[in-house]
Amino acid sequence: MLTVENLHAGYGGAKILTGVSLTIAPGEVLVLLGRNGAGKSTTMKALIGLLRPTAGRIRLGTTDIAGTEPHRIARLGLGYVPEERRIFPDLTVAENLEIGRRPPRDGRPAWTPERLFTLFPNLGPLRDRPGNRISGGEQQMLAIGRTLMGNPSLLLLDEPSEGLAPVIVDQMQSAILALKAEGVTVLLAEQNLAFAARVADRAVILETGRIVWEGTMTALAEDHAARARHLQV
Repeated sequence: MLTVENLHAGYGGAKILTGVSLTIAPGEVLVLLGRNGAGKSTTMKALIGLLRPTAGRIRLGTTDIAGTEPHRIARLGLGYVPEERRIFPDLTVAENLEIGRRPPRDGRPAWTPERLFTLFPNLGPLRDRPGNRISGGEQQMLAIGRTLMGNPSLLLLDEPSEGLAPVIVDQMQSAILALKAEGVTVLLAEQNLAFAARVADRAVILETGRIVWEGTMTALAEDHAARARHLQV
């Protein structure tokens, strides 16, 4: 599904990623773990094209997308939900979703508002409410829903549980597991290890822009040293 080889990227003269390599299989949930500043969001931005890599390859299927413009990458099936959510605050929930609509791909059922209101029941009664009049958790759901309206085959989620109430985090967990059941591949950037452990198949730990550990979530749960050293948990 996605293969990243020796990825380097940064901002101006600051090098952030120094040789990141990872793979994601179809239908898998892979989590990027690490402290603030480890390079999780930078990795996401390089994958979606918001940041041009200085070296390395990014292959979505058989297509090399490194350095490709973000809208072209999105059309190839990569969806991105940034940490800041970035919904349209003056548009209603329904209008935000409609903006994200794209044709279905790969013969899969298209995402519709009705399907999304099943995935995120909180949004259904709010469909006519402006985005700036819903809660932070509901805005996160809306941001994910708008991206799903593009029918991505691979979804990038940057810190989806950050700042949310525990009940909303539980709903996010259920939604990600439902997406996995639908066959959507997910790359998740997280600091919340407990949340990641409930939804992810495998983990990679980033530290100062490079991968220092990778393996299954079961192996990570057993590797107390890796958690203490790199995750502060």
